[in-house]
Amino acid sequence: MNGKSNFIKRFIFESKFSLPRHIVFWLVSYIFLVGMGSQDSPYKELFRTGLIYLPFNILYAYVVIYCFVPWFLIKEKYVAFLLAYLAWMMIGVLINFGIRYFILLPLRVPPEMLDKVRADSSQVFRIAGFLLMNMMAMFALPIKLFKQWVIKQEMASRLEKEKINAELQLLKAQLHPHFLFNTLNNLYLLVREKSEKAPKMLLRLSGLLSYVLYECKVDEVLLSKEISVMKDYVALEQERYGDRLDISLNFSGDIEGKTIVPLLFQPFIENAFKHGTSEQLGKVWMSIDLSVQKNQLYFKLINSFDNNNNGSQKDDRIGINNVRKRLELLYPKKFELQHGTEEDVYIVSMSIELQSSPLAKNFIEENSSILNHA
Repeated sequence: MNGKSNFIKRFIFESKFSLPRHIVFWLVSYIFLVGMGSQDSPYKELFRTGLIYLPFNILYAYVVIYCFVPWFLIKEKYVAFLLAYLAWMMIGVLINFGIRYFILLPLRVPPEMLDKVRADSSQVFRIAGFLLMNMMAMFALPIKLFKQWVIKQEMASRLEKEKINAELQLLKAQLHPHFLFNTLNNLYLLVREKSEKAPKMLLRLSGLLSYVLYECKVDEVLLSKEISVMKDYVALEQERYGDRLDISLNFSGDIEGKTIVPLLFQPFIENAFKHGTSEQLGKVWMSIDLSVQKNQLYFKLINSFDNNNNGSQKDDRIGINNVRKRLELLYPKKFELQHGTEEDVYIVSMSIELQSSPLAKNFIEENSSILNHA
């Protein structure tokens, strides 16, 4: 069924089928319209009279759909289209008169009676041929308009996708350097202090760099991989803070096989470290909870901040705004995001309705045997 529908769509819209498409249109049109309008056998009338009118009807209809439609109707110049069509109808009357007077009557009437028949205005001015010309034009007009509308919709859809893709690439370009610079800064501090933790941190950073530079090029990644990266980043930060940082990580629910856009949670975690824990003295704490229930993901981050020092925790505008923008582009009307301060804590709360993804399907299929025996 899909193969047939795809062929029909290609036949209607692709230029290589233009000639067969037009042949089919005129053949079908004449079989029905000329056939129904004749008192004799439809096929007899079709070959006797229809073929005479055919080139003139094609000319008449094509002037309407290939000249008046793009010049006036598509540009919403309705008055100009009406006036042009009325003028063309007057010319159509003359065309119809010429066909009957110079071609049709000489073929039908014996030569000795031709002048007499031509003198009879009722034999020369027949409304049927004129109506047929306009019926053909009116039959072709909605088809042309429908094709134009479909093409316009596809172009608009393509432009919207290109716009979204360009915006996402820009957002990622903003996000990745910000993430890398923060991580490198943490490593620099430990190297400067000649800490033995630096090599381990460098190994973690290598994994994070590989993820950012290579794996994040796709539209979606496995949620389990995103959580693993989240853990590595938190571990890097925890190495820097040591015992001064009390952090709780809780991941639960139906996580395996689910997918998410890459680095979606990272700006919130960066913001918590940059504007929360790093600006406090003494003991600091942070809590990250992520759970999945069916296709609904819930993420909550709470971190302490010094109310006397900060007044209120600042948002990293680039990171937070990027997340909201990405959510609006990729999960329209399928997310909720709230963030702000409550007394001496900063809270981020987000819920997302996850979408079905081929990546998740492939993951489940490839690991079905493992999952079944887990």
